[in-house]
Formats: sequence, C-alpha cells, structure tokens
Amino acid sequence: MNNRWSSVAPRSDSPVAAPISAARRASASSGPEITLQDFERYFPHTPAALCIKECARLSVMRRHPCPGPVLDVGCGDGLFARMAFDDVEVWGIDIDAAEGRWAAASQAYAQVILGDVTRAALPAGFFATCVANCSLEHVPRIDVALKNILHALRPGGLVYLFVPAAGWASYLKSARVLRDLGAARLSTGIQNAIDHRFRHHHLYDAPGWSRVVEQSGLELLACEPVLSTATTVAFEAFLLPSLAGLLNKKLTTRWTNFPNARRLFARPVFEAVKAIMSRTSAAPTAEFLLIARRPEV
Repeated sequence: MNNRWSSVAPRSDSPVAAPISAARRASASSGPEITLQDFERYFPHTPAALCIKECARLSVMRRHPCPGPVLDVGCGDGLFARMAFDDVEVWGIDIDAAEGRWAAASQAYAQVILGDVTRAALPAGFFATCVANCSLEHVPRIDVALKNILHALRPGGLVYLFVPAAGWASYLKSARVLRDLGAARLSTGIQNAIDHRFRHHHLYDAPGWSRVVEQSGLELLACEPVLSTATTVAFEAFLLPSLAGLLNKKLTTRWTNFPNARRLFARPVFEAVKAIMSRTSAAPTAEFLLIARRPEV
C-alpha cells in the first residue's frame, strides 16, 4: 500500500504523560491480569478470544510510562489506544486501509498513517514513545521497521513491543492433551498451523528477541515475560466462537455489528473467562514485552 498521510510539522507543545509512580506500578502488577472494567469496554467491539489478550496487554501497559507523542504501530481500529493512552497525542500507523478508516473514525489519533512501517516517511526525532501491540512479528523485514521507528524517536524515546514467545502455542490445551496422549507430531502440527494462520514471521525466545532489538540500534532495557498460560487457554476456549467475528470482519470490516447488544453479555462471558483462568497456570509463557529506547547520543 502506498504511504498516504497528511504532512504535519512536529509540534513542540505536545502533552507529556507523567511517569507512573513506583507505587502505582506495583499496584498494577499485583492486580488481576484481566479486569471486568476493561472487558466490559472491549468485549462489545471484539470477539472474546481477542478481547482476552487485549485486556491482558492493557494491564501490562499500565505499569509503564508512555509520554507523548506516541506512535501506535499496527494501530488497527484504535480501540486499544483509546483505552491505553490518556491525555497524550497519539499517532497510528496501519497497512490495512479498512483498519485505518476505523482508526481515524475512533478519534483516538491525532494522525493516522496508512502505509508500511518499513517505508513510511515518519517524522524524524518526533515521538517520545512507540508501542507495537503484537504487530511487528507479522512484518517480514522487522529489522527495517525497527530502524524506521528508531529514526522517528526522540533521543531517549521509549519503545514497548509486545511479541509472541517461541512455543507459546505449546501451552494450548489441545496441544498439551495431544502430547499427553503420545501424539507429539500432531500436537506440533497444530501449533505450527496456528502460527501460520496468524502469520507469525518471527518467533523467538528471550535472547532471540533481545538480539533483534539490539541489532536495530535501539538500547534494550528489559525483556519481560508477560501474559499467562491462563490467557492462552482461555483464548483457545473462545477461539472457535470468535471465528464468527473474523468472518464478519472480512465481510463488513468490523468485528461485531451490535455492540450494544453484546454489552449485555460482557459480564457473564467475563465470569466464564475468569473461571477458566483460575484453573490454569499464571506463569507468563505467552509473550514478551520488550522495552527499549533510542540512545541519547
């Protein structure tokens, strides 16, 4: 897709979010992985399986400061940004034109860039924060994408990258049951099929993801395991019903058509998710949050 966005000169008066205090960060990390408040806001607009993962990432994101301007890479429809970033200027970029239109309509962004993050002419040295919510693993030339992001960050600018852990799909209930039954090859086949369906061009362990970031010129600050096995199991439990949302999105460009009606079911679905997660390990096996910054010099 050609890069299409309005030329806007970087502004020096963009609001900056105050750093999150140590007390607030500790409170966020000790809280539930998914909250009813987030679920009730997200579920009317997204399938349950996606809602589970996005709400868990929101909980993680709230542990960290996100000063503006913020660049949201793979911004989608803008729902995550509306809930994650308060009182800061946010720009979104997405290669999908339909998603870009929904992002613009969401009013979550000061600017929406329709284009490829490896080629988009991002404003140099402009952004104080970049967030990529499970988007860069889908980009074949992730090295080029990260260099472009580096160029767009201010010196000292922060980067938060949610990325899948290698082997995350091995924690799916179906994959584990098959292994326990001695069908290891079939279990691996299911894992590979899911990764192929999700177009995961990049799947690494913590050292592998760390190398990817460091080779771009960014300074790696942390590689934090996030999102529990419980979220993976709950995600799988609601995956088949959520396929209706995927079909609807292909037909209408929207995950759901009747958000007000779905709002009535948010609490009972949340309680079902909570029950599944309570019986499963809380170990963070699904993803990593890579935290990096542009060097000051």
